[in-house]
Amino acid sequence: IFYRGIVMFHLHREGKGEHWLKEGKKMQDQLETWVNTSKPIFENKLILLEAESYASTCNVVAAKESYELSIKVARNNGYIHEQGLAYECMGKYLMSAVEVRDAERCFLSAHECYMQWGAKAKAETLWMDWNLDSSTERIGPVTIKHERDELE
Repeated sequence: IFYRGIVMFHLHREGKGEHWLKEGKKMQDQLETWVNTSKPIFENKLILLEAESYASTCNVVAAKESYELSIKVARNNGYIHEQGLAYECMGKYLMSAVEVRDAERCFLSAHECYMQWGAKAKAETLWMDWNLDSSTERIGPVTIKHERDELE
């Protein structure tokens, strides 16, 4: 349901048809019912689908806020791979809005999350797809921290 929703919202944004937005919303509604039974597992996923929905309907402020919240909730619940996915989705959205530097920061953060999770092939694919070699020269290294790390 979760990944299907992400794909459907992306298809809508790529101009493949209005029906994909409706299908994405259905997946979002289904996930919303699951949050009620297991919030720690599904909350960040629902928030990410909300971000994708906002991005699909051109609600820029709400999309950015939801991407950031999804990243935070995934991190705080220990889902580093889903934190990486949220960074990657936000990066794609920002790139489509021509916010290149912020998009590159997101992709670098996603890369770091995937490496920490042990998904080296995914991290390398992301690195190559978005030419992150040139990004690191412009914006420097990115470090991913948990909220508890910031308290020390």
